[in-house]
Amino acid sequence: MDAGDVKMKDLKNSFVHLFRFLKDTMAYFRDVLLLHGFMLFVLLPLLTSLIKFILRQGHISYLSYDTIGIILRDHPGVLLSLLAVLLAIMIGVFFEFTFLLISVFFIKKNEPISLSQLLTGTLIQLKKLRVSTILFFLVYFLLVLPFGGLNFNSDLLAKVKIPAFLLDYLFANRVPIIAAAAGIYLILFYFSIRLIFALPEMILRDRRFAQAVKESWRTTKGWNFLRLFGQFVLIGGSVSLLSSLGYGVVIFLQSLIETHLATYALPSAVIAMTVMQFIFLATIVLSTVGIFYITVSFMDDLGLLVILPTWFKQSADEPKPVWSLGKVALFLVITLLFGIGVGSYNTNYLSNYSLKKPLTISHRGVSEGNGVQNSLAALAKTSQLQPAFVEMDVQETKDKQFVVMHDFHLKELTGIDKRPNQLTLKELEQLNVRESDQTEPVVSFDDYLTKAEQLDQPLLIEIKATPQDSPDMVDRFIQKYKDTILRHDYILHTLDFDVAAQLKEKVPAFFVGYVMPFNIVGPPVSNVDFFTMEHTTLNRNFIDAAHDDGKEVFAWTVNDEDTMTRMMFYGVDGIVTDNLSLLNHTIQQDLTDPTYSDKLFYFITGIG
Repeated sequence: MDAGDVKMKDLKNSFVHLFRFLKDTMAYFRDVLLLHGFMLFVLLPLLTSLIKFILRQGHISYLSYDTIGIILRDHPGVLLSLLAVLLAIMIGVFFEFTFLLISVFFIKKNEPISLSQLLTGTLIQLKKLRVSTILFFLVYFLLVLPFGGLNFNSDLLAKVKIPAFLLDYLFANRVPIIAAAAGIYLILFYFSIRLIFALPEMILRDRRFAQAVKESWRTTKGWNFLRLFGQFVLIGGSVSLLSSLGYGVVIFLQSLIETHLATYALPSAVIAMTVMQFIFLATIVLSTVGIFYITVSFMDDLGLLVILPTWFKQSADEPKPVWSLGKVALFLVITLLFGIGVGSYNTNYLSNYSLKKPLTISHRGVSEGNGVQNSLAALAKTSQLQPAFVEMDVQETKDKQFVVMHDFHLKELTGIDKRPNQLTLKELEQLNVRESDQTEPVVSFDDYLTKAEQLDQPLLIEIKATPQDSPDMVDRFIQKYKDTILRHDYILHTLDFDVAAQLKEKVPAFFVGYVMPFNIVGPPVSNVDFFTMEHTTLNRNFIDAAHDDGKEVFAWTVNDEDTMTRMMFYGVDGIVTDNLSLLNHTIQQDLTDPTYSDKLFYFITGIG
């Protein structure tokens, strides 16, 4: 058989694997749901309560990067306890990974396995754990699986939040960081494929660490590398495509019913939402086991999984258990209760869940291009639209004053090839900003405050921090403007986490926000009062998590009616926009009148 025939056979096998993977969906449900249920409702609450108890014993209010030094220096008992919890989390994740890997292995081998035997096999692997294995697993989990094309989503680590100072560093160094991240991603992607079999080799074939790594490296080179990559793309893409099509068909059918059979709109919406929840559940199951299925299938094709584990006892000749009347009755009762619970929740969600009226916030002090950004003239015009806040930008000047300016470089707005902090305030006030065929002078923060006070217009002040700022910039800002800000209930936010933390620490009465261009893993650990989040990655999970932490969420920059309505449905506390008139109109028209189809769409897009 020549190389071309081999490649065609491999391509055919890829689609065969895809078909079998989707066909066996129901076989994965028991193990995945049992495990997710245990992690979510038993282990996670237990570990969360334990961490809170440990912190309370050390009189530490919260766990973040800025409390690590205190813990290291003053609380060795807390440190050891937290390390023990971290070890427990890693063991729990290893248990989760091993349990699912063994489960998929037996499904692929078409060998029925009882839950007790599955747990036995998993516990046997736990007994073999060594420090080196845990360290390798940590590297494998964090640096291999996320870049393999399908993620192993662990409930235990899904709650980990990225500290805000790391996000701040990324935002402040976007160009070099993005370039470096792209290079690192390609490297990690390559290693993720080459090392993908290492841990399964250790678990399914009892290989030692060095032997498992060597075997994985040997079997994933050349054409096998491309085959694995193709499998990830095919299965991952197919799962996403099928779920998207499923959601689309359900929403389309619901919209037809609302148009032609309005009397049945609510009952059909309840059914439609239930179907969408099932699709979402199936997507979670398939996404969770996808990484395992690809790995096991490929290893099986290579002849690496020819024998079953010695601890497994085949039960093919034993008669299948017959359900007694009691078991059938119990199953029916549980199903009925579950159906009633889901139906009640869905009915309540579709009938009573309304949109939340957000604060209206003008972006850079303009609306529909009614003036030059951050200018006094635009402030006067925009104030007539009565926004809850006008958002504007402040930077430090060369002579340690403060100027109203958004850009970190003056070239685009003024034609001057300098940064604002390279000129004095007097020099900056001699410049004109040109935008949308309009021209206005650069204005000092003092003059902007005076105009806002005259107009009785509340402000959302964004402090644009730069590496060239003076060390005492925050202190001087507070000293000069604290009374004015508090007297008029102005609020502040910034992209620089350190500045946000200082503002809140030095003046607790300030209402301070942290600006996040994107949502990675939920709200970061911080002491701020609110987050300002770029709307394209903002979802209901982030907002609910922030609200649970006692923090508000503002969405920026939202300029179309559909997104405004969706943000209100998610429950954002404020919307930053370039079009205040549209936002005001949307709030008046859409605040209490979304269709059931809209609610279904918001539901599915808001849980990601």
